[in-house]
Formats: sequence, C-alpha cells, structure tokens
Amino acid sequence: MLVSTGQSSAGMEFVRLLLKRGMEVIVLVHNAEEEQQLTEFIGKLSVYRLYPSDSADKTPVAIDCAVKHAFVFERNLPECCQDIQLCHSWCPQRLYVVTSSLNPVQLVYRGLGASYVIHSRSGDISFVL
Repeated sequence: MLVSTGQSSAGMEFVRLLLKRGMEVIVLVHNAEEEQQLTEFIGKLSVYRLYPSDSADKTPVAIDCAVKHAFVFERNLPECCQDIQLCHSWCPQRLYVVTSSLNPVQLVYRGLGASYVIHSRSGDISFVL
C-alpha cells in the first residue's frame, strides 16, 4: 500500500494502523521536514520523497514495487492533485483520497484518477480495511 499522509495526524495514524496489521506500507512525503516528522511519530519504515532532492529538477521519484492501493490524505489542493497524479501513474487498483474539506473537490479528484473520495472530519478511515 502507498500512503501520502500530507503531514496530517490522521494520515500518520492510518499508517500506524496498517503497520499494526502487518501490511507493507510505502509512505510518500514532499520534503525532509515531513519525512522527519513521520519517522519521529512512527519509527523506521519505507519513505519516498516525491522529488528525490530539493533541486530544480522536478522529476518524480520512481518506485520499484507494485502498488495495488493508494491513500492520499489531503493537505491542500495543489499537493493533493500532484499526489493523485503520481499515485495514479503507478497504477493502483484503488486510489482513495481522504479530505476533511466540505468544498466540492470530488469531481476534481476523480478526474485526476481517484477511485473514491472520502469526506471525514476526524480522518479515521479504518473502516476501509
């Protein structure tokens, strides 16, 4: 499974739940700060930065494993759209976007490749497992 937490506590809790259940998880982060926050909260796990370095080259990172399910936790619209496009390019069978926003973004996210858009104020989406 691939998870983009978007620096949300709900996303990090979801990663922790997946690890507790013995699932393999790859976490997508945007920068070193997000990576550090995640490793402090959860510990050692597979983390990929969206872009390998902070250079001007904006070529997305490539992963070397099959992704069947992806979860993107919305932080803001541009980053979420970027994460959806990248996750969709890795061909997940199901791509979930978790948002606490009441704005009508469902059509935008679905147009970019999201299979499901989950509106959750608390961010608890353990029911999808």
